Amino acid sequence: MKIIDVASRLYHIPPTVSWEDATHRVASLEFIITRVTTDAGIVGEGFAYTTGIGGSAILALIDDYCQTMLVGQDPRQIERLWSFLYGQLHRSGTGGINSLALGAIDIALWDITAKWYNVPLHRVLGARRDSVATYGSGIDLFLDSDALLSQVDGFLAQGHKAVKVKIGRENPEEDIDRITAVKKLIGSRRRLFVDANQRWNVADCMCRLQKLAPFELGWIEEPLHAEDIRGHADLRQFVSLPVAVGESLYTRHQFADYLQANAVDVVQADVCRVGGISEWLKIANLSASFHRTMAPHYMSELSVALMCAIDNAEILECVHGGSFSEMGVLQTELRLENGVAFPFETPGHGVRFDDEKLERFAVDPASLRTRNMQSAK
Repeated sequence: MKIIDVASRLYHIPPTVSWEDATHRVASLEFIITRVTTDAGIVGEGFAYTTGIGGSAILALIDDYCQTMLVGQDPRQIERLWSFLYGQLHRSGTGGINSLALGAIDIALWDITAKWYNVPLHRVLGARRDSVATYGSGIDLFLDSDALLSQVDGFLAQGHKAVKVKIGRENPEEDIDRITAVKKLIGSRRRLFVDANQRWNVADCMCRLQKLAPFELGWIEEPLHAEDIRGHADLRQFVSLPVAVGESLYTRHQFADYLQANAVDVVQADVCRVGGISEWLKIANLSASFHRTMAPHYMSELSVALMCAIDNAEILECVHGGSFSEMGVLQTELRLENGVAFPFETPGHGVRFDDEKLERFAVDPASLRTRNMQSAK
């Protein structure tokens, strides 16, 4: 079996609810959907995303460079192709758009391979379990109290085993008020996670977390800048609250640095950002060797299959307003029942896009460049 074509398209899809955290507001998500076609008639679908910048660059990287490297290759030789592409893309840097482009391709290759064997992805990967617990995640820092509690109430109605809310308001007392209200609503049977989105320095963080200690939170996510490994290590020596990090890391080497520095408790690798399924699995295995658990960032429809294939699965994030299912662009939505997610049972990874529903979100990169140039004047 050989690859005969690689083609990608760019889509701008707004989240179904307002997204705003301590660092930015997301008006629209950019999705790059890549289809790899083989001479056996099997087509693999991969995808990457950004929160609003860089999508056309990822598209160009795949179509203008990676496409010619892949045509004529056997798509089942995933590790060989990953290493080859990584070596080529490495010449323009590591991480960032290179990892995102590589991720879209790698996901498509795994889709092809699972389809070739006519089994679902999680079974190709080993099928450690058939489902995984979920938590409801809100990008909700500036929601008022009523709106926040309404969102959390929706998470409870869906049966999620835990809830995550944003913190990092200028006035720390406002964070405490929000956590108090949410904690009262969810009770003691569900865990509460909080996410600061790299808001603080070490001194501020230690002060704030002291005030949050009575709430017995499940974890604090991205309390410091993601590149401050030493700061995270120092923080873990100071607080008993588990530290979750990973959504802003793009290579397994960055995760290795965190693990070796004893700077993280819960690893949140994003399958698209780290270069796809191949690299995500390496990060999961590396984390297991340090007795750390995985709670992947975003992409629940794909991440569920990966979580079902590893020993150190913690919990699956379901981001309110941002899943393919909520956006209404899939042929079949992710199955969620009583706080548990189930991987797709169709051959491949199962994330099947509805092209008719996607079409209204399609973007021409050329017109996008023109619009950006005009808005910059």
